[in-house]
Amino acid sequence: MREEKAGLKLKLIYLMIYGTMACYYPFLAVYFKGKGLSYTEIGIGFALNSIISVAAQPIWGYLTDKYLSKRKTIVITLTASSIAALGFIFASQYYMIMTLIILFIWFQSSVSPVTDAYCYDFMEIDKNLQYGQVRLMGSVGYAVTSLLLGIAIQKTSIDMAFYTYLIVSVVVILIIRSIKFEGKHGSNKIDISDIKYLLKNKNYTIFITSVVFISIALGANGSYIAVLIEKTGGDISRLGLLWFIVAMSELPVFFFGNKLLKKYGDLNLYIISMIIYIFRYLLDSYCSSYIGVIAVQILQGITFTLYLTATMQYINRISEPKLRTSAITLYAAIGGGIGGFIGNFGGGLFLEHFSVFALFRLMAVAAFLALITAAFLKKYEKLNK
Repeated sequence: MREEKAGLKLKLIYLMIYGTMACYYPFLAVYFKGKGLSYTEIGIGFALNSIISVAAQPIWGYLTDKYLSKRKTIVITLTASSIAALGFIFASQYYMIMTLIILFIWFQSSVSPVTDAYCYDFMEIDKNLQYGQVRLMGSVGYAVTSLLLGIAIQKTSIDMAFYTYLIVSVVVILIIRSIKFEGKHGSNKIDISDIKYLLKNKNYTIFITSVVFISIALGANGSYIAVLIEKTGGDISRLGLLWFIVAMSELPVFFFGNKLLKKYGDLNLYIISMIIYIFRYLLDSYCSSYIGVIAVQILQGITFTLYLTATMQYINRISEPKLRTSAITLYAAIGGGIGGFIGNFGGGLFLEHFSVFALFRLMAVAAFLALITAAFLKKYEKLNK
């Protein structure tokens, strides 16, 4: 009974943690525009979100595995990022905004991967928990928060997003402190040689290479989908509705994610998601109406959920328990961080010379490279069984 209650609290934590993410990422472009930043400065701001993650996530993963518990890391990073979030309300100068982004992302970027690692540890003591069904609560939190904040910001100001981040973070901290489970520890603390061992794992490095390619597309899509909506006759004020639809579309696949994993296997699911990503971005590149663009985003419910479910399971399967947090945070940093940086910064440079429709076709090429790399990994695994 105690495990069931803690499992319910874990789902609530995912609901709210992804709610905090919806306070920042969907409305960052709105914040930048409100502060009068140029497109070049906005591009740098987007790029900082990714590049800081590259350094922060593996460091927090290492600190968690060696010195802290996962629960303590989540509390520390949420507390510090909440303080930084309040700074955005009072910042007016460009350099102060960029400094706050660095501070905020240094702490916030590790909340999600460490929570994922905590969830997988928890699943080992509560066999009734399934990652997909826990993670879908995150999608609900992101969807509802995006929709409500979009309405609230229209009626008040962008500052509402940062006040909401603080309030929800405090609630998450109170809930997670009420759970006595700290997270699994290995019998030995890790050191740098363990990280080197992880990077020498060819299955891991080949897989991360594929993640870098798809993360280029994911980063560009997240930052420049607003441009595509504008170019097809839409209004940026509808961003809250867009992200609500996107996040809600993820729920069905997350719910049945465990069954799909058992039936098809993690790597096969990952490959299927890459194929659909290619199709999705090509469809986006040929849309002539913003309604069509929003409709295509419903495919997010298949692409992203299959991608994330398969990725988390694959990394969990090939990494040793004591390296699990480091493996997940390193994946987030190298894959999402570097790939996202290329997509954010490179996408902005590409738009200076080419159309947004051409950018989405280029994103389809990045997804194709991810598919080819994953297919190579599958063949490599068969040869080394």
